Amino acid sequence: MTEEIIRAIKAAEEQALEEKKNASFAASKIVEEAEKECANLEKSTAEVCKAYRISQRKAAEESAIKTYQETLEKQEEAARKMGERILANSEVLVSDVVGRIIRGDC
Repeated sequence: MTEEIIRAIKAAEEQALEEKKNASFAASKIVEEAEKECANLEKSTAEVCKAYRISQRKAAEESAIKTYQETLEKQEEAARKMGERILANSEVLVSDVVGRIIRGDC
């Protein structure tokens, strides 16, 4: 009976060793697959981020150009109106000066 117990223990130890080897092999395969998936995910994420960065940069440039054009148009209109006011006021002043010279009031 002792021999049977020893054989059963040895068989259980061999089976445990085999299961440990199989588990270790399975674990290494899982780790290998996870590392591959991680590398693929990192690459695809980098590509997505690059595409997003490019699209956001383009959108920002377009927005800046639009804002620049709108500001330029507003300032051109303001400058034109200011020029018209100055010209209108200068005609009165010029007429006044010419009138004084002609009348001899200077």
